[in-house]
Formats: sequence, structure tokens, C-alpha cells
Amino acid sequence: MEQVRTDSRSTRTRHLIIESFIKLSNNKEFTAITVKDITEKAQINRATFYNHFLDKYDLLEKVVSEKLRLDLACDQAKDQLPLDKTIKLIFLALARFGMNMSKTCSSQEENETIDTIVHVHLTDIFSERLTKSEQKINPETISKLSWLLTHSIVGLSKDFKQSKTDESPEQFIDSMIPYLLYGIGH
Repeated sequence: MEQVRTDSRSTRTRHLIIESFIKLSNNKEFTAITVKDITEKAQINRATFYNHFLDKYDLLEKVVSEKLRLDLACDQAKDQLPLDKTIKLIFLALARFGMNMSKTCSSQEENETIDTIVHVHLTDIFSERLTKSEQKINPETISKLSWLLTHSIVGLSKDFKQSKTDESPEQFIDSMIPYLLYGIGH
């Protein structure tokens, strides 16, 4: 298998574009940021920007995806965790992710884009986790369960973020996991 070697200049430029975008996001709403703003901040030309990203939405998606990936620490170790532990880790990561992203995201458009990215990532994680479970579940049911878990956990993380509770994120999700896994009549 041939390894693809990444040019270090290209990696630095990509990182510079991302850093410039993040700095601009701290001062401006996403809708107000232009590719021109990003290229001026990064001190590159537009062609260089478009060599790395399709547009500012693609850049936003890559930034959010990377941040989410790091917060979720989606590595092989999670594959061996029971579903309840996976749910807890994902909820805690979403709580951290939500707190970090709320500092930089203020527009409705930005939040909707980020929600879509989060839903896609979490659905993939749960789908993969349920596919690898010892229980034999048909693919259609796996798809539905993945969406159910994703929407439940995203909703709970938003509720936690908006609540004025003294509970820690761990206490909050620990009280909800039995209901997520076994239903109301458990």
C-alpha cells in the first residue's frame, strides 16, 4: 500500500486558513465573514483558499467536524465500550463541544449548519456501534435506532446547556441513560 505524502507547506497553509477563520469568527458572525476576509487575514490569495476549500461553508464544516472529532475522541477504544458508556462519553463530549462552539457561533445559519454536521457524525458513530453489537439487528432498524439515539442525546445536551441546574453533566446524563436504553417503564 502506497502512502500519500502531504506537503508540509500545504498543511501549514490549510492550518493558517483555519486559524484565520477561527479568529474572524470570534469577532464577526459567520454570515458577515467573506472569503476575502479570510484570505486577507491569512495573507494568501483566493486561488490558494479554493485549493483547500470549496467555499466558506466547506471551511466551516471542516472546522466543526475536526473539533467534534477531537471532542468525541472517536478512536478504536470506543468500539469496545458498552452502549451506555458510549452514550455517556458522547453526551459529555457534546456538552464540552457545545460550550466551546457557543463562544464562536452566533447566527442561526451557523447553528443549523453545525447541528447538521453533529447529527451526521453521531448517526455514523451509533450506526457503526450498533452494527458491531452482539445483538443481530437488521440494517433498517439500526438506521432508525441511530437517529433515535442521536436526536435524544443532542436534545439532552441542548437541554442541559440551557438549564440552570446545579447538576454536573455526568449527573445529568447518568440519570437519563436507563430511560434511553430501557424506556420509561424500566
